Parts: sequence; structure tokens; C-alpha cells
Amino acid sequence: MHWQILWQFLLFLNLGLSSNILADRTTDHMTDATVRVLCVGNNNKIGTGSGFVVGNGNYVVSNWHVVECTANSGQALILLDAARNSKVKAQVKAHDVDKDLAVLRLESSSGRPAVRFAGIRSLDRGDTATAVGFPSVADTVGGSAAFSEPTMTIGIISRILYPPTNRNTITNMPRRIQISAPISPGNSGGPVFDDYGQVIGVSTLKALARVDTVTRGVQRVSIGEGIGWAVVSDEIVPILQRLNIAYTINQSRPNALQRLWHQEPLIVILLSILMLMTLSTTILAVTPKGRTIIKDSVTRMSKFSSYKMHRPVSKQQYPVLRGLTGPYSGKVIQLHNGKAIFIGRDPAMAQLIFPKDQPKVSKRHASIHYNPQNHSFELEDCWSSYGTFLDTNQAALTAGQSYKLRSGDRFYLGSDNVGFEVGFESKAALQESLRL
Repeated sequence: MHWQILWQFLLFLNLGLSSNILADRTTDHMTDATVRVLCVGNNNKIGTGSGFVVGNGNYVVSNWHVVECTANSGQALILLDAARNSKVKAQVKAHDVDKDLAVLRLESSSGRPAVRFAGIRSLDRGDTATAVGFPSVADTVGGSAAFSEPTMTIGIISRILYPPTNRNTITNMPRRIQISAPISPGNSGGPVFDDYGQVIGVSTLKALARVDTVTRGVQRVSIGEGIGWAVVSDEIVPILQRLNIAYTINQSRPNALQRLWHQEPLIVILLSILMLMTLSTTILAVTPKGRTIIKDSVTRMSKFSSYKMHRPVSKQQYPVLRGLTGPYSGKVIQLHNGKAIFIGRDPAMAQLIFPKDQPKVSKRHASIHYNPQNHSFELEDCWSSYGTFLDTNQAALTAGQSYKLRSGDRFYLGSDNVGFEVGFESKAALQESLRL
């Protein structure tokens, strides 16, 4: 009887909470992270484009040609709410003319979520490409809402373009992807997302031609619909590294199970429970002893689950990694239960990325994670060149061996110039420490 009730509940849950709701949450993240970028020139002429939030909400990535007026004393602005005329001034902190990329620092936090990146090695032709931005032609309908709410168009990756290797050609061209998602002037600088809500590129170019019209003068007209180009996310990473802006980038393609989990997570859960129910039923049907074993196992699992749920370190405490010295000095990084963070210089091998001017930090130097079962932090050296130390006066840790740390313990990478401390923070303190 209890199994029948559980079955009916799970069936109702699967029908009522389909993957469309999860997709809507991904969609909300895409639109919330996308902002409108304005550039006011000395002649008060306003250029418009798109951008997206990185770091802790204080930085925006866009195209350089969108904010190029700042080179002649113009002012870049981020429009957050057109209805309330909410604008935030922004300063270009770094740009690359060849890649047509710029990173802007906002005078105050945008309050928007930061994006996650997916690198070129995770992409393939035919993958979904969703462009989000503010095409100018969409502003003619919708009033002030059109200026605040971005437009979303969906297509695929048509080609992956690499710079030419011929010595006689220009080699500083960025890597790009060709996308079929319709983009228009105003989309420039906006993000292109994959199916998982990760930014795979920055909308930059579209097949356009200048046409002299009778009523509106010279206009840019599309000469090939569904043909646009985006600079891949890997080109953004070096700029973020130079500015010490935190980011995450995924360089691996999801496997079949991961794709199914993303598209239909409740089906995966349901199938797993069905397999467990089938196995349990089979054992129960064999012998009375089997029924006793299953009953005892369920009882022990219930007690263990109850212990984990009701005996946390503190309901208001979160495990964190604090930077003591080095590029992350003063910064606080939240550690998620059981999920390791790899530290190093190579974005393809680590999540906490160090700039290249830290030679004693290896490409993949060490990993740290919080174990909620024994309330400890676990540190492991990943065969680094200069070693990982709990104290710089002691010998380096043995590579590949896990070391348990307690709250307040410290460790160093290569030398005492790069140090961290593990511990706990309240939610309020964590939010406060994340503000720049």
C-alpha cells in the first residue's frame, strides 16, 4: 500500500513538474544576466548594444565597438530598468580591439547573477545556440518594456571557425562560432548560451549591407538571414584573468546520462526508484529472511538520513575558502557540500583560476572540498611542481593523498605568497564579503 501511494505521488510529481519548469529557470537566468549597454558620445549621440554580467555582479562583458565612444571621453552606461530610468555608470577596465571585447566595471552592483562559461572544446556543430540581447528593431514595439527585457532567439552552431594558420595571413583573429540564431544590430556584445545556460560566445557580427533608402537614408540591411558570428568564451578568459575576476568555465561535453538528467531529471529519479522497487520486490519474494534484511536496511538508512538532516554543523553556517595572500587575498569563495574545487592556472583543469604571473602555482595545483559527513575540509595536492604546504616551514604534502583540515586551518601553494584559510561564514557575512 505504501509503495502504491509513493508511485502515485511520483507520477503526479513527474506530470506536474516537467522539465519545462527547469527550462524556465534556465531561461530566467539567461535574461537576468543580460543587460543593455549604452554609450553616450560627446555629441550626445547614444549608441546601444548588449552585455552580460560576470564576477560578483560588478562587471559586464560586451563588444568593444559598443563602448568605443569611451575612447573619446564618452560615457558607458548599463540600463537596468527602463521604466524607472535606472542606469549605472560603467568604466572600461580592459578591452581587446582584435577580439572586439571589452570588460566594464560598474560604479555600483547590478544585482544580477553572473554567467557561467562553456569553452570551445565542449562545442560541436548542431548544438543549440540561444542568443539573448537588445536588437534595436525590437524597440519600436512594447514601450519601455522593450528597453528592459531582452529578446531571445534560438538556433544552432553552424560552424566552428579557427584563426588561419598561414604565415601570410593575420593570426590575431579571435576564434568564432557561426550561429543560425537570428541576431540584429543591438545584439552586439550579448551572450550566446548553450542548452545548459552556459555562455558559449559573444554576439559580434552579422551578414549586413549598407543600403541608401529614400525615406530613412543609409540603413544596414541583412543579406543573409540566420548567419551570424560570435566570439567564443575562451577569448574572454585571458581578460578576466588579468583583472582577477572570478569565473567558471566548462571544457567537457556532457555525456548521455548528464543530458538526460538536464532535460528530464524527474524521469531519471523515477527510473532509479523503479529499479530499486523492482529489486526490493524480487528479494522480498524469495525468502522471509530477505524481507527481514530489507526491513533492517531501510531502518538504518532512515536513521542515517535523519542524522545528516538534523545534525549539520550549523543551519546558518556555510563552508568557505578565504584568500589570505596572493591574487585572491581578501576574497571569500563558498564551498558546496562534497563538490571539490580545483585550484590552478589552466582554465581547462581548474575552477579557481590563477593568472599566469604566478609561476609557482601549477596548471592544476590542488583541490579542496568540504565533507558534510564528518564536517571537515579535505585538501589534496595534485602533483604540483612546487608543492602544497600546511606550514611553509614544514615539508610539502604528499601528492594524491587527502589531508583533513579543521575550521581555521591554513594552506599555501608553492610559497607563502599564495595562502588560503578554510572556515565557516553565516549567510549574511558571506553575502557582505562577496560585495566589492
